[in-house]
Amino acid sequence: MNSPFGLIQFKGDQTLKVLQGQCTQMVTGLSTEHAPLVAFCDPKGRMFGSGRLLQYNNLVSLITPMDQSDALLKRLHPFLALSRVSAALTEIPVGLVAQSSLSPAVCQHQPGTTRVGEFGNTQWQVGDQDQLHDPKADIARLSAGLGFVRQGSADLLIPQQAHYQMLGGVNFKKGCYTGQEVIARLEHLGQAKKYVYVYREAPVYLGESVELDGTSFQVFDAANDQEDQAALLLAPVSVNLKQLIHVPLTITRQVEGQRPVKL
Repeated sequence: MNSPFGLIQFKGDQTLKVLQGQCTQMVTGLSTEHAPLVAFCDPKGRMFGSGRLLQYNNLVSLITPMDQSDALLKRLHPFLALSRVSAALTEIPVGLVAQSSLSPAVCQHQPGTTRVGEFGNTQWQVGDQDQLHDPKADIARLSAGLGFVRQGSADLLIPQQAHYQMLGGVNFKKGCYTGQEVIARLEHLGQAKKYVYVYREAPVYLGESVELDGTSFQVFDAANDQEDQAALLLAPVSVNLKQLIHVPLTITRQVEGQRPVKL
């Protein structure tokens, strides 16, 4: 099937410096062996884009959902333009496939192709014309608790509500970036009222909401094939519905000596 993911590439000497001030991870020392999970947030800490940042063909690149790529580029453009950095969605193929010997975020480069480990025992294939995107891999990724900002879920969550702090997507030791104040305050002192749960009872489509026992829940990310499905739904922390499954993550303290987020 056609992949719902694409590759944005950045060009300019100040690329990493600009992205350092706009994303939730430490990226100034981005290496060829590591592809960190990153989120881009508004001043209120709500995510309008996310993906994995990597070096591909000597250019800083971002694996991200195609349906949100135009909006992401539009919102980053003012910051990129100030530093004479250009960015565009490429036609380089990106697919997620099942089974991987690589740990999440670990890169392996071959001539013309890069493999990146992902959660759910899956991996990204970048630049491989013969490797098709596998919906089952997307379902495995979602079941493992990792969702990406899609067109219908931009500005819906702060990173901790999507468990990005447990998935390697937030660095609490880096300097300032857009949305940091809200994100850091929640990690130090706050308590999220909602977070994402895994839902696998029936097919769910992006941009929809799901009604369970008379309550409507917003969809953060979703994937379906002919035999199976998975989605991440935003729900109150106190929800008690058998259809909603806790993500398979142990929430632990991320800032030493401070109160952790109670998700």
